[in-house]
Amino acid sequence: MGEDGAGAGLARPGAAAPGLSVYSEEAAAEICAAVAAGRPLMQVCRAPGRPHRTTVTNWRKTHPDFDEAMRAAFRQARVGERMRDRQKAAELAMRPAPRRGGKASGYTPALGEAICARLAEGESLTSIGRDPAMPCYGTILAWVKRHPKFEDMYVAARQTQAEYLFDEARDVAKGATKESVPVARLQFDVIRWQAARLAPKKYMERLVAAEAVAEARGAGRPAGRAGGPQQVVFSVVHFEVGPKGRVLAAPPRTAEEARRWVEDTGAPYAEGVGPKGQVRPPMNLEI
Repeated sequence: MGEDGAGAGLARPGAAAPGLSVYSEEAAAEICAAVAAGRPLMQVCRAPGRPHRTTVTNWRKTHPDFDEAMRAAFRQARVGERMRDRQKAAELAMRPAPRRGGKASGYTPALGEAICARLAEGESLTSIGRDPAMPCYGTILAWVKRHPKFEDMYVAARQTQAEYLFDEARDVAKGATKESVPVARLQFDVIRWQAARLAPKKYMERLVAAEAVAEARGAGRPAGRAGGPQQVVFSVVHFEVGPKGRVLAAPPRTAEEARRWVEDTGAPYAEGVGPKGQVRPPMNLEI
């Protein structure tokens, strides 16, 4: 091999590649072509038969023509990258926008009846709004304000939905197994909470106290202004997952729930702030 490096081209993978540190116009041309095609220089130099990246840097210092060719290759690589980005942007712009639910048409009685029928069968309004065949969540609520007949149907459907959720809570409780009790208990409480909010006079537990006051007045016992002040106590309860994965009521409402606190946490329930910042209300009853 001569001093000018003639014949010191790139060796094929697996072949010996002597003299890679010696500059070769053939090797320089192949490196520039690979860089211009968008391949990083480090990756190009890692290929079998290619000179080390430091060697390429030294070649650029000692061979001005090669340095200019490398600059042109890097510019071409950047232009190619921008062109590919523009092509991707153009392809995305040509694609139809994803539908979030919501028909382009306006309100119709038939569409309003379909929405209310699905609500009455226990489906959530957010789920209906995600259906591409239905208007979005905000549109449905706007229709409630804008169309009185639809508002009447919507209110009636929500009342019927409370009855559905009431029965669904019973199905969840009956279908629970020993292993699924924590999850089933959480589902039951959420469903019960929804039913109580949709039909508070029928399913909200705290109204039991008000009904007791009404019964006391009807039976002639002193209540309200006639017989002195009447105190009504409301209990605030939330649920959290204990260290052993059990769903615990805070505060406990029964002796069984208090026992679960001791078994799961190793200590009786105490009001204050939990480890995750949750507020633990005081117990209203001694258990």
